This record gives sequence, C-alpha cells and structure tokens, in this order.
Amino acid sequence: MFQKMKHLLILLGCFFFWTHSKEVSIPFHISQVIHVIEEIENKLLVSSAVKITELLRKIGKQDNAYYQHLLGDVLVSDAELSFLTKEQTEFLKYVMQHEVKSTSEYGVVLTRDGTSVATSPLILGLAAGLKRQTNMPLSVINQDLAGTVDNILSATLTKDLGLSYLLSHINQSTAALGSHGCWNNISYPNVFTLLEVSPSFTDAFVNGGFDGVILGNYLSENKDHALKISSVMREYYNENGQTGQAQLKSNFRQQNFAHFIRNYDMREQVKNSLYLYKHLSQDPVFQPSDNNIIDLISEKDMEEFQRVYLECPAIIPRCMWEAKPFIGTPTPLKLPLGFVYIHHTYEPSKPCRTFPECAADMRSMQRFHQEDRGWQDIGYNFVVGSDGYLYEGRGWLIQGAHTKGNNEKGYGVSFIGDYTSALPESFALELVKESFLKCAVKGLNIVSNFTIHGHRQLVNTSCPGEKLYQLIKTWPGFKEVH
Repeated sequence: MFQKMKHLLILLGCFFFWTHSKEVSIPFHISQVIHVIEEIENKLLVSSAVKITELLRKIGKQDNAYYQHLLGDVLVSDAELSFLTKEQTEFLKYVMQHEVKSTSEYGVVLTRDGTSVATSPLILGLAAGLKRQTNMPLSVINQDLAGTVDNILSATLTKDLGLSYLLSHINQSTAALGSHGCWNNISYPNVFTLLEVSPSFTDAFVNGGFDGVILGNYLSENKDHALKISSVMREYYNENGQTGQAQLKSNFRQQNFAHFIRNYDMREQVKNSLYLYKHLSQDPVFQPSDNNIIDLISEKDMEEFQRVYLECPAIIPRCMWEAKPFIGTPTPLKLPLGFVYIHHTYEPSKPCRTFPECAADMRSMQRFHQEDRGWQDIGYNFVVGSDGYLYEGRGWLIQGAHTKGNNEKGYGVSFIGDYTSALPESFALELVKESFLKCAVKGLNIVSNFTIHGHRQLVNTSCPGEKLYQLIKTWPGFKEVH
C-alpha cells in the first residue's frame, strides 16, 4: 500500500512539474547550478561575487522591500544576462524560486552528498555574507521597535521559520516543520516529491538555509580574498569524501550551523525577523488589529526546531539510496524500545566516505539479506556511513533482522566496515553516541534508561569487531549480559 501511494505521489509530482516548468531539461543538481554560475562569472566583464548574487536575486525575484533592507538594492539589468541560453535562464528561474504545492516541491536541487537543498536561501545567505550586518536595528524601520537582527539569519531562515510557526499556531492543526522527499531519478533528478503534504519550511529549505548561513559567514570572514561564488560552492559540495568534522563541507552542515548560532537567541532572531518582515511587507498573515501575533512564537517552538534539525542526525532515506521494496508484511515495533544493538557490517569491510559509495553498500547489503539470507529487507534499522550520515534501513517503526531473538526489543545500528582492529571515524561514532541516542530518547523511540549491547553479547559472533566493542563498553548505557 505504501509503495502504491509513493508511486502515485511521484506521478502527481511529475504532472505538477510538467505544468510548472516545461522549458527546463537540465537536471536539478547542485553541479548544474555551479556550472551556470561559473559561466556567468566567466562571461561578465565585472564578475564580482556581489554582482553574481544580485543577478541571481533578480532572476529569483528576491528584490522586494524586505530583501532590499537586508541585502541592498539589485543594481543589474536583464540585458546583463543576455548571453545565457533560454534553457539556462529557465533553469535559474526555477531553482531560485522555492515553492511547495501539496506534495510537490520546486526550487530544490540534489547535492553530491545525497541531500537536497532549496537554492534560494543558499544564494540569499551568500548575498548577506557579502554585505554582512550582525546587529541591524529594527528602530530604523520603526522607532517603536527594539532589538536587532543578523542579516544572514533573517535572509535565510528565521523569517521563514517564524512564518511557518505563526501559520501553525493560527491554523492549530497545521504542522510547522516540513517533510523530506524523493527524487524521481538519482542520476538525472528533475522531479522532487515530498512524502507527505508539507508546509514550505521543508527539510530541503532548511538544508539550503543552513548552507546559506555557513557559506555567507565564510564569505564575510574572507572579504579580502577575490573569491568566486562557483569555487566556494564547488569546494563545499565536494564529492571527495570526508576526513574530519571541522571541514567546511555540506556533510557537516548541522554541526557547522549549530556552531554559528551558539551565541544567538534564536527566538529573539525569529521574532525580530518577523517584526521586520511585517513592517516591510503586505503579508495578510499579519492582521492590523492584532499586534501581538508574533508573540505566539514560543521557546517550545525553538526547542522543537533545535531537536529536529540540530540534535537529531541527518538520515538519508531509503528512496535516496534506491532501496528495493520490503518483501511481505512488515512487523511494527512497539515503542518505546529498551535496547540498542551495535553492529559492524564486516562485509563491506571498507568504510564508505561518499554518498555514491554508501548508497552502493546499502544496496549490496539489502540484496545479500533479501536474496541470500531470505529476509524481507536489509536487516538493520539504521546504518552509519563514514560520510557524516545515517542511512535508513528498516527505520524507526519496523522490526529489523539484526540480533536473533531480540529484534523486537531494540534497534539494530551498524557501522559500515570491519572494526576488528580499527575504529570508525570519530564523527561517525559521535553521530550514534551523541545524536542518534539522544534523538531516539527525545522522540520517545527508546526509553531514557536504554541499554546498549554489542551484537556478540547475544549471538555467537565477533560483531561489532573487537576494537569497536571495547569502545562501546565505555558508552553510557552499555551493560554486560548476565
């Protein structure tokens, strides 16, 4: 039933896409965005980063009073883009105009790390970084308003986050935080379909906003260098694997964004961005008779945003690694569970460091488990890559086939690789120890006094490898089996 519904959503997405953008045949991939930007840089006589972002803002129609206040006026003409082909122009218009209609999301591109990003908040963050203002006073637009905004946060995330929560409070039953989605084709992505009806503040929009903040801040700190937008983006959305959490790479957007906002009061930034937007726009969500509507934004809202997008790990869904369907009828788990069982895959024996490698490993394991072992699906609930991501196996709700005799009691989490004499990357270990476990507790998927076991404690096996087993024995929650 789920598979039929997913296919129906994809077909609907194809129809909406065809009616929305008939002119575009370029795949919606970040590499294509970078390529077109590079062409603009090479062909313009004055190819400054500021001018590039202004041209993109013009194409995306992001030159209203709100963005003019944060980023300055757009001082370019349509004639300056005359060298672009019709297809390239339509492509840029599409990717720079984010929109959600039911389960169809537009203005989104696939990145090399297997995640999807909305392009408009990314480019707005770059533009804000080039004209960085950390404490823009609200009194400039209205002397009765106190407080300040950071132009990078306001241009990328905080206004849209606030609007999403306002609409959620006003409509009561409407969710504030959105859904992730699936591409019709990973090799040639051109239709992106959400897994459920969603507000415009989707996972892809958040990813684009995070990237805009991170790269905008990078540009603001490197103004003395003649940086090209295309070069900065190409380095950030790399495909050469990961070696450390401190790298400025899209794989670590959560950690890098969390580091950026550590000294900010996010609720204050959200509310102040809304005050700014209210006074500079004609948005009907703001009723003139209700001056306190913005006060609906609560600390609880910000805690939810923090949990969903910063504390919980980013998970690559099944559709992205091109999983085959579940065979038969899945057995639902009875939550919350009491246990987490740690594994290593042993085969594949090498850690995967890029999305293509990890996705291929996931498909290989699923094929082995279904065809050779005769199981209904890949056995693990979640799998840990050395690319900075968790990969969804059977997920949060479906009983796995990972720890014989105990599958109904806990989640099976496996690290890709052989960890008999070596350890996974430190960031991969932290992904489970700090992010996954805390997220599972807060999401009521496991009990707060959960127990961690290594696979070998319950089954006659060397899994999860001697080196990894000795390490997890030091983790909170680990217990011996008596």
